[in-house]
Amino acid sequence: MSYEIGKRINEIRARKKVNQEEIASVLGISRQRFARIENGQSDISYAMILKVADYLGVPASEITSADEDVDLEIYFRDNEDSEEVRGAVGTIVEILKTFRAHEKLYNRMKEKSDEV
Repeated sequence: MSYEIGKRINEIRARKKVNQEEIASVLGISRQRFARIENGQSDISYAMILKVADYLGVPASEITSADEDVDLEIYFRDNEDSEEVRGAVGTIVEILKTFRAHEKLYNRMKEKSDEV
């Protein structure tokens, strides 16, 4: 995953005529670390992908693309204290509660049909 994302960042950055030093400064990292990200030698968090996308003026999906899944474990770990993650976790909890309610209803209906 790291190599493909780094490659996309490099392509977009070059297209936008932004140098590594500029983007590294925005991210608060060294140019060398940013170079390692672009080369796939270092992982990048989803939060950092969002910052890169914002700075380059592209949607994050252009960096991650449909064939690459964002590692949700890294995303949630890197952003565990953010309001966005708390909201996402709340949504997931509600989805699971709804699923559980539907599962219980399905099991009751199945039991009734088995009785007939």
